[in-house]
Parts: sequence; C-alpha cells; structure tokens
Amino acid sequence: MRRNLRTTWLAIVAAGCNYHSGGMTAGATDSAADQGSETSTDTSAEETTDTSGTTGEMPVNYCHGFQVAAAKPFLALYREGGEKLVDGSTWPLECDRDGAWMFGLYPSLGGWDPMANEVMFTVEVDVDGFDAEGQHFFSDEVDYHIGCEQSFAGSLGVAPVSLPAGVTDPAQLDGKPATLHVTVLAGDMELRVDASVTLSAPAEEVLRGCVDSP
Repeated sequence: MRRNLRTTWLAIVAAGCNYHSGGMTAGATDSAADQGSETSTDTSAEETTDTSGTTGEMPVNYCHGFQVAAAKPFLALYREGGEKLVDGSTWPLECDRDGAWMFGLYPSLGGWDPMANEVMFTVEVDVDGFDAEGQHFFSDEVDYHIGCEQSFAGSLGVAPVSLPAGVTDPAQLDGKPATLHVTVLAGDMELRVDASVTLSAPAEEVLRGCVDSP
C-alpha cells in the first residue's frame, strides 16, 4: 500500500499520453439510460474507439485515462492494481503522494472533448457505521487532471478519497461495506458509476504506516 501513486496506475494507463485514438477499453456509463439504478452503471457493452468519422483537427493531447476519440461518452473506475470497481469489488486502502491514507479511484473515461486539462468528479462514499450525523464518509468535487504536462501539483492518474478526520485508526474500516457514487459531466450528459464495495484496510498493513514516497 506504500507504493508511489505515480507507478500504481501504470497497469491502467500504460498508453501514456497517446490517447488520440483510445488506449484501454472500458464499459460505457451513459447515465441517461441507467438513471436511478442501484447497481453499478458501467457494465454495458465494451467501449471501442472510432476514428473513421473524424474530419476536423484532433484536439490537444489528453492523458491519464482520457480517450477523446472513444465512440461515445463513457466512464469506468478502477482500483489500485487495475481491477474494475463494480458491485462486490474490494477497495483497498493506500497511501497518497503526501503520505496520507486514502482510497484511490483510477478512472478511464472519454468520448467527448472537454477542451480543458481537468474534469470534475462529484464523489460520494458512504460506509456503514462511519456516516456521522447524516454526513457522508466522503463527499466532495474532485478535480481530475487529464492534461499531459507534468507540472500539475496534485496527484496524477488518481482521484483520491481521503478519510474523515474522525477515523484515527484506518484498520477499523477493514471489511466494512461501502457504497460509491461518482458522476462527471460529458458536455450536456451526466455519466455515473454506482457500486457497492467492501473496504480493505488490514491491520498489519496499517501498522506499517503510510509514508511519503520519494
């Protein structure tokens, strides 16, 4: 869990900054078709990249899982190690680049041109027994960098879900059921992923500590 986040996501975005014509494929998450579903909404047919109809100039390069030339807008989420986050998945605790505990979301998305270096995810996480006074375990808008320049100050390739201040021992989260809700705007369409997962925070890993990686 103490691996540098810059290397963790290499299994998913090995195509680097060459997302002109795709990279990895992922399931479509058009929320217009699946709005209100209580299960993960990113399990429809596999995405493919379609460049046959491209007549204009290709936009600026996008990186970190963004596939501008995908056939239609899609969103899929992955965990550390490359496993897709769907109902029944295990979501492991890990260290962020600053040496703090987090649960990492590794997105694959695309099918539209945001004409920007960031997209914004709306993320809500609820954990049984840790939603104090009606508040979510985590609820925030998370900027996710999709540009290819390396000057971005935040974490690259991951949307971090930090732990609430009241969770002083992350091992308490091990085995806890959690629900995950993530949305992003793709032009005038909202893409959504919902998943019921199980948190993984083994005590022996937590005891090793979370330190900043060089």
